[in-house]
Amino acid sequence: MEISAQHQKAIAKLIPKKKDQQAFVNMTIKKAIQEKKADNAETIEIFTDGGSRGNPGPSGGGYAIYRGGKLVAKGSNFYGEKTNNQAEYLAIRDALRHAHEQYGELKVECYMDSKLAVEQMNGEWKVKSENVRPLFNEVRRIADQFNHFRISHVRREQNTVADQLANEAMDRGY
Repeated sequence: MEISAQHQKAIAKLIPKKKDQQAFVNMTIKKAIQEKKADNAETIEIFTDGGSRGNPGPSGGGYAIYRGGKLVAKGSNFYGEKTNNQAEYLAIRDALRHAHEQYGELKVECYMDSKLAVEQMNGEWKVKSENVRPLFNEVRRIADQFNHFRISHVRREQNTVADQLANEAMDRGY
């Protein structure tokens, strides 16, 4: 098949100039990643956060669940007088319960800004606190029900939705 000169000129207009090629490549890659996320409906991403005002003090937790890059569920709860670490585990427990009810067959990628909880869930650090151990055991049991569960630490700036929900829960409890 032969391409006419007119079509060749039209095609040449679509190809970016040398100086714009890297920006074009970057944009194309970014678009492909976004489309892949949308297609990757087998995995949900869960962001959780818990905290207390005082340690112990009035506490709350929040979570946000994403599927294919879109927010599909969120929640927050006031927990009463708890430590920060108890609130972190209660928040992840609430999120995993919700996720298991709605998306039990899917893979779970969980993110939180509590280094302690993440390292304990990954078996890197021991659970020394007697008031946290029962919560850890419950969360571990729920996590083990998923076909795939992975938990990772993120910086607070990457966990803003869950953080806001946790703060709203603590505000409700005052």
